[in-house]
Amino acid sequence: MVGLSTQVLTPPPRQRPYDQALQRGLDALRQRWPSPDRLVSLGVTLTGETLCLPVLNRRLILDPEQRCVLVQDSGPARSAWAVLAVHYLCAEDLTPDASPVSFSYFQDCRSYLSVFGKRITERFLATSGRTAEQFMRCAEQCGGTRVPGAGDGYCFAVCPRVPVTIVRYEGDDEIGPGASFIYRADAERLLPAEDRVVAAELLLDALSGKPMTEN
Repeated sequence: MVGLSTQVLTPPPRQRPYDQALQRGLDALRQRWPSPDRLVSLGVTLTGETLCLPVLNRRLILDPEQRCVLVQDSGPARSAWAVLAVHYLCAEDLTPDASPVSFSYFQDCRSYLSVFGKRITERFLATSGRTAEQFMRCAEQCGGTRVPGAGDGYCFAVCPRVPVTIVRYEGDDEIGPGASFIYRADAERLLPAEDRVVAAELLLDALSGKPMTEN
């Protein structure tokens, strides 16, 4: 009778796609270091070898040499915020187009429409946008700027050139509350398709009080 092996199999290392994307992004940033004019266009300031990027009502500090992204006066930024910042800084086409558009406007985001509806719109209406009063309180805490018009709208500078406006509609007895997420048309030149989803997701995290730093 052949004895059973007692060898313990070691599980493969856990994949961390955000960390891998961050390292690739930092490599690309070092190879294509932005010129002073590009930094001004992106709303970024340079201090020594570090870049300071305003996000919402905070600032991210990027240090390509140390290969890290920090939340100013706090600690290491969450991986999703770090990747978003690096990809934004690596944008090649900075041609401005401030036309307001919905998420469905972006051709390369069509496959994300159902995901966006569940991960973003439905989540917003169940959390920070559950009532108009709650949305107002959360928006003001994140530095949102009130937008006039139908519904309750606030604009959030997720990145200097990538504002995201959320408009909440109250609904009536037959139709429940709804919400629209509005981007600038040039967001497709500044962030990859998935990052445009992540930008809205990170905004909802901030509205719900989730810190930008790693736990």
